[in-house]
Amino acid sequence: MRSDPLRIRLSGRGGQGIILAGTVLAEAAMQDGLHVVQTQSYGPEARLGASKSEVVVSSRDIAFPEVLMPDLVLCFSREAYQKFGRQVAQGGVVLLEETILADVPDAQGQLLPLRRTARELGNELALNVVGLGALVAITEAVSRESLRAALRHRMKPEFMELNVQALEAGFRLGESVPSRA
Repeated sequence: MRSDPLRIRLSGRGGQGIILAGTVLAEAAMQDGLHVVQTQSYGPEARLGASKSEVVVSSRDIAFPEVLMPDLVLCFSREAYQKFGRQVAQGGVVLLEETILADVPDAQGQLLPLRRTARELGNELALNVVGLGALVAITEAVSRESLRAALRHRMKPEFMELNVQALEAGFRLGESVPSRA
C-alpha cells in the first residue's frame, strides 16, 4: 500500500502514546532518507480526550503538511474513530482496535487485536507500538530497521525489551491483514 506521498493519521485517547508513535514513525522516515512532516493535535482534555498525530512521508518535497484525506488511519479508541477516523482516501485503510466497534465499518476497515496483543506481552501501554508495527507492515511507509532504530532512540532502556516485542507482534498482525492492492 505504498503511495507517494503517504498520509497517515494515528488517533486515540490522550495517554495512549499517539504522539510518541507519530514521532517514532517520522524519525524512522528521516533515517530512511525520506521527506517527512509530523503534526499533532490534542484538545484541553489532553488526558483521555481524543488526540491525533499525523505523518506525511514522501520521496520528494512535501508542499502541504496537513492530512486532509489520509491513506491510512489507525484508531485506538471509539472517540478517536468518531472524531478522526471516518474520512479516508479512496483505496485507503482504517485500522481499528477490535474492542472499539462491534463490526468493521466498511470495506476499508480492519479490526485488529492491538490491546489484547499488548496485554499478552505484559503491558497494555505498549498498544501504540503494536499499532505502529502493524501500520508499517501494511504500508511499508518506512523500513523495519529504521523503525526499530527510532524506537530504540525514543524509548527508555527499561521499557525497550517490551517495546521491541510489541513492535514485532505488530509486524505479525499487519502481515495478517489481507492486501488491498
